Amino acid sequence: MMIVAPALLGLVFCLLNAAGADLFCLTSGCALYAGYSLFGVSFYAYGAMGFGTILVLALCARRMPLAVKLLFWVIFIGLFLDVLFLGWQILYWPCLSCLVVAVLLGWTAVAFWLRYAHEGRRLLQGVFLIWVFFLIPVGIAAGKELFLSPWPIYGAQDAPIHVFFSPTCPACGTEVAKLLQSPYADRAAFFPVAKDGRDLKLFAAFLQEKLDEPQDLRRLFLEEPDGEVSVPLVLRWRLARNTMALAGYGAQSIPFILSPTVLEIVQAPFDGALPTSNPWEPVDVGGCGFFGAQDLPCD
Repeated sequence: MMIVAPALLGLVFCLLNAAGADLFCLTSGCALYAGYSLFGVSFYAYGAMGFGTILVLALCARRMPLAVKLLFWVIFIGLFLDVLFLGWQILYWPCLSCLVVAVLLGWTAVAFWLRYAHEGRRLLQGVFLIWVFFLIPVGIAAGKELFLSPWPIYGAQDAPIHVFFSPTCPACGTEVAKLLQSPYADRAAFFPVAKDGRDLKLFAAFLQEKLDEPQDLRRLFLEEPDGEVSVPLVLRWRLARNTMALAGYGAQSIPFILSPTVLEIVQAPFDGALPTSNPWEPVDVGGCGFFGAQDLPCD
């Protein structure tokens, strides 16, 4: 029963996702990997076949000693292949629904280990430890994407253009103003970054007012911080997440702009293009240092 339960859950989960249910599809890699196939067959379909085989062999194991040996090799091969896929996710995108499949597969391995301790113990232990070693960083990456994603003060989190800015950075004010007056304004999300306590108070005071239009963001660059304003912990946490995101991008100054397309923004006094050559390539427009780079010039 210890092996049957995870195998049955894995079979149902893979069948539903192969049919397009997208269960636990909450990270960027889920949508990408859902379209992956081998010889025209979805990876979820292969997962369903694997769990189905484990389920049948687990049910037959009590009466057929050969089924125990076959069950061992199916679980062993499954873990080995999952190690390769976990390695792929470490290099590229984490996938929460894939992690669910991995955990269910690991559950079957532990259940087999406890039920048939004499069968291939060292070999299974070895591949299981390697699997855990690869599973942990993917789980951390997926958790970071779920719980530490950057917070936009305006715009959708999945907007195609991301702009990280500070209200006390003159270069940020220039770039935000240009973008707000461009055709890209409705496709941009603006992520605030607090360089110091002054920024924290400006954001706290600004959020007490009603933000109806993206043009309202301009007020941030015109206001002075109110010494009486308290900064909620929730706001501090959101701003910290934005700084973490910038650190992940390797940014050392703001404004920091990410865009999947070439932005041609023409507006005085800064005339010209903000080019990006690759999807989500950062646009370098100079600006203010932050996060340990305060000695950088603030343009």
